[in-house]
Amino acid sequence: MLCTYNGERFLKAQINSLLQQTWRNIEIVISDDCSVDGTKQILEQYQNDPRFRITYQSENIGAIQNFEFAANQAKGGYLAFCDQDDIWLPEKMEKLYNAIGNSWLVYSDSILIDEEGQSLQKNLSQLRKMGDVTDTRGFIFSNVVWGHAMLVKKELITHALPIPTGVPHDIWFAVKAVALTGIRYLNEPLTLYRQHSKTVTTTIAQKATTRPHEKRYKDFEEKLYWIGLLKNNETAHKNFYHQLYALFSQKAKGIFVWPLFFFLVKNQSLIFQFTNKTYLSRLIEIRKLSRGEKK
Repeated sequence: MLCTYNGERFLKAQINSLLQQTWRNIEIVISDDCSVDGTKQILEQYQNDPRFRITYQSENIGAIQNFEFAANQAKGGYLAFCDQDDIWLPEKMEKLYNAIGNSWLVYSDSILIDEEGQSLQKNLSQLRKMGDVTDTRGFIFSNVVWGHAMLVKKELITHALPIPTGVPHDIWFAVKAVALTGIRYLNEPLTLYRQHSKTVTTTIAQKATTRPHEKRYKDFEEKLYWIGLLKNNETAHKNFYHQLYALFSQKAKGIFVWPLFFFLVKNQSLIFQFTNKTYLSRLIEIRKLSRGEKK
């Protein structure tokens, strides 16, 4: 499943990698969100190929709605999401299908490449602690599952749609899958994950800079909104999320929230389960997370 928008530069390489999959029983669902570059002309080259189902939106509906539309068009029992600028390795679909087991989601490692397709000599597994996941709490402030690297069973679509406003689809699908069945990890890079100036998700950490006051408060509101979604959608750790939401809300008073600090320290191994932070780095991060924010 592929959602496109002004992706002419890298699109053909991605589509060719889909056609080279060793898994032959494949349906390629593409929804274009009113591209104004040469994307439509590229897609028209595949219009008569029976493996493709291509839709051109009549107006720009945004990434989330376009993704939901495309997901609902898929007829198969399994869905794999791809970005318009990555490259799949030939055995990706076959290997993920063989690894998913009883879970509703499986994901794999990826090789980072630059704009020209050259390896950055890093895998995602060098930046995050990857593995099977059975606890949603690692997703509170971090992520380990990217959409381009996952395969999901169609059943998950029913439980995950609609996607909440402002939430990336991959993180939402991962959280829902963890809560329902747990998710599996295949320790093998199966995607070339392109990093460039227009990449939606920042993967390689950028050098820290001082954020304006307004930006800090907006970040606080977004985190609180996300914690609220987890609180309302996750039953296995209901008390944990209720406590965290109540404590995190106190940051709006503009003062350091010591109860939040101690709560995060106590649960640091769960909250930072996807990161490679040292104990000292965790404490520094927790101190920042406990700092008050005022409008």
